Amino acid sequence: MKGIILAAAFLLVSVFAVPAYAQHEIKTVDGLKVTLAITSVDEIKKHPEEHPEIKMHGGPKGTHHLLIHIEDEKTGKVVGDVSVKTIVHNPDGSRTEKILEPMALAGFEDYGNYFDFKELGDYHIEVAMTPLKGAPKKAFFVYERRGEH
Repeated sequence: MKGIILAAAFLLVSVFAVPAYAQHEIKTVDGLKVTLAITSVDEIKKHPEEHPEIKMHGGPKGTHHLLIHIEDEKTGKVVGDVSVKTIVHNPDGSRTEKILEPMALAGFEDYGNYFDFKELGDYHIEVAMTPLKGAPKKAFFVYERRGEH
């Protein structure tokens, strides 16, 4: 139950209080619960300058912010000290590789960065997670860009 409450709270925070403009998905892989949240940069720019989201990763750039949240599946505890890399397969067949930077929002340790999701279509997202202790793990997501956000 605690994990469900934490996950619900996280999702509210991770979409920056604009659920209508964010997409999120949860996958479980090798004992980890991995949450992907994608938010339009236009929505992030609506925050006041002093808001932490405005300053993350050097300020908003690209079209969207991609966030990954990682928890232990059994305990619900946030898993920190992870190196997170993404490979995004764009609708046009090109690829974008980026390291996700550690970030702390509302007391959660997450990983994120800005991306250009300009084209409509499916973005296949490969998330490679390498914990400080333990074996590397991968999660796969599809972000479906169908409209303005």
